[in-house]
Amino acid sequence: MDWPRRLFFYGTLTHEHDNGLTRTVLPQLGGVARRGWVQGTLRLIADPEGIYPVLVPGRGRVWGWVYGGCRPVAREVLAALDAWEGFDPQRPRRGEYRRSRVTVRTRSGPVCAQAYLPNRRAHSGLTPVPCGDFAAHASALGLGVLAE
Repeated sequence: MDWPRRLFFYGTLTHEHDNGLTRTVLPQLGGVARRGWVQGTLRLIADPEGIYPVLVPGRGRVWGWVYGGCRPVAREVLAALDAWEGFDPQRPRRGEYRRSRVTVRTRSGPVCAQAYLPNRRAHSGLTPVPCGDFAAHASALGLGVLAE
């Protein structure tokens, strides 16, 4: 897989959530965050520390943000993101997530990026996010979001 220049985040890694990783890593990605969507649906995973979403195949729109741009993502930044997502580039199918290419639809047209997608099929009993926007859904319902 090519070294990414852009990343698409749809959950706890957007600037809409304040955590140690978003404060330190997002500024290092460069460029201006662009709003966009990918095809799929969101389901919520409950963790003792808070909820987080998983993107699953579907016909809906999953809203998020594209970060990065002209230069490749720095090795140490990508390593921090991979660790947060439980992704091992040497064994991409072993962790909870894998980094995959996606096409993000933005106001200015389609953009190629990489996103963290689940390695395993999501349990059918997980709560859906009907609007496809994790931050808006969590905020509207006052849900505690995974922060660290």
